[in-house]
Amino acid sequence: MEKFTTDGIVIKSSVTGEADRIVWVLTRNRGIIRAFAKGARGTKSRLHGGTSLFAYCTFLFSEKNNVYNINETEVKEVFFDLRKSMETLTLAQYFCEVTEKTVIENNGEEIYLRLLLNSLYFLSRSSKHELLIKSVFEFRLSTVLGYMPSLVACDNCGEYLTDNMFFDCSSGLLFCSSCGKGKDIPRISSATVSAMRHICYSEFSKIFSFEIPEEALTELNKMSETYLRTVTSQEFKLLKYYKDIR
Repeated sequence: MEKFTTDGIVIKSSVTGEADRIVWVLTRNRGIIRAFAKGARGTKSRLHGGTSLFAYCTFLFSEKNNVYNINETEVKEVFFDLRKSMETLTLAQYFCEVTEKTVIENNGEEIYLRLLLNSLYFLSRSSKHELLIKSVFEFRLSTVLGYMPSLVACDNCGEYLTDNMFFDCSSGLLFCSSCGKGKDIPRISSATVSAMRHICYSEFSKIFSFEIPEEALTELNKMSETYLRTVTSQEFKLLKYYKDIR
């Protein structure tokens, strides 16, 4: 039996047996681990808080024959403020759903955990618009998954920026106002293009550090969610629910 310790956040939880939980943990260096937490549903259980949704902990796992168990948790953050509204809670759950469906097991890259933790932190504690946080999460996740869009310049003529440009979500290509005419793809403003470039190309520590007019934010949000769905070939139930309740 192998035992190991790693930081991670609970992105999904389900019940099993009389008092047990099955939890999906996005870990720092092992991707997503699906593990059993025996007795965790009991309010007096030492695993109760650390196996709840959004709990960010140091986990002690044991593994035998590819079956994982959680033996101990040391809670670092529970993101209680994510429950301040139904919209915020649903958006946070959407981030977790996307992560669970796109990040593979045994993926040792820390960036996925950092992106989710930062997105949940800004969602719970910052004054930034929820749609800005959502767009950053969607475009940056697409990028780290290996689907970085080509946003440096118009793919046809090399023009860096025009007042309006066109973005093809199916190919990830950008076109200027002249080269995009006649193409059956969305037209977007220069503010939206600049925001997309910032999210995808800037250093990780700066990805949330920008402002955008509200009308361009609506446009950015539409592009980011469409692009993520397209490149991952996934539909996300909680995205539909979030849009319905907004």
